[in-house]
Amino acid sequence: MCDGWNDEDVVTSDDFTIPLNPDKKNSKSYGSIDQNGHIFHLEIVDKKLIPSTIFRLKYLEQLIIENTCFSPCNRPKIPSHIECLASSLTELSIYDTKITHLPNQIGKLINLQVLKLSNTGLKSLPHSIGDLSSLTILYLPNNNLESLPITIKNLRLLKQITLSNNPYLHSVQPLNGLPSLSILDTRHCPIKRIPRHLPQLTDLSMTNNSLTKITGIQTLGTETNSKKMFYFDMNSIESVPPQIRQVKNLFRLNLNDNKLETLPSDIYNMSTLQFLFVNNNFLSDNELKKIFIQFKILFKSKAKH
Repeated sequence: MCDGWNDEDVVTSDDFTIPLNPDKKNSKSYGSIDQNGHIFHLEIVDKKLIPSTIFRLKYLEQLIIENTCFSPCNRPKIPSHIECLASSLTELSIYDTKITHLPNQIGKLINLQVLKLSNTGLKSLPHSIGDLSSLTILYLPNNNLESLPITIKNLRLLKQITLSNNPYLHSVQPLNGLPSLSILDTRHCPIKRIPRHLPQLTDLSMTNNSLTKITGIQTLGTETNSKKMFYFDMNSIESVPPQIRQVKNLFRLNLNDNKLETLPSDIYNMSTLQFLFVNNNFLSDNELKKIFIQFKILFKSKAKH
């Protein structure tokens, strides 16, 4: 499957009907060719089937698929011969296409920098995901993930992970210790614990999770002075640990819609904290007044009754 063809053979094959270098206004699906006649970019949108010959392309860097199934359509899985693109592929993006599992051969894509699967019904990631040594962006929202493989900790270059709207995902602890991760989005997942030991983390969005505490927050962003923006709104957090004062350059903290009755005195000594949101908690009027005085840029707060 991987050998014996060149790009011209692929283009002239019977199942390859994707226009090349067309006027993009008139074609959702298209391919781009460089000056050497090599196809380096493919977008396949709203087609019946993905042509199997695309796996014989030698120079394909970006493959984007939307609402189009691999053959056969009743088998919701990327074919194992995706490994044929290992020498060239840097981005694989799949949207609105049924893909419940990834083959182990996905780990062969050692040049892959961006992996995106959105609204595919994805249930799991193979352990070989940890072999994607070039991966910097992992985008998996609106799926059915139940867990993350422990091998994900091997992705030393991974900078951004999006896992929002995975209603069966209860833990992100396998991410602990990722050295380059700066952005993590787990909005609308039933996650019970915040991650730990992410030295480059600056943006953490855990809106509408199942958090009751944020223990270990001081282990996040320890090796960067960049502004930190943490969102823990719409949880069941009952207290904020005093160690929050150890978070470097915490700039924005959203604790709206939780179960807080008080805040640690340490939070009032954080000179970098400019935005503190505590709407809809159990805070007393005196505490709210103190917060309002300390943090002048603040949405109007109100206590739960």
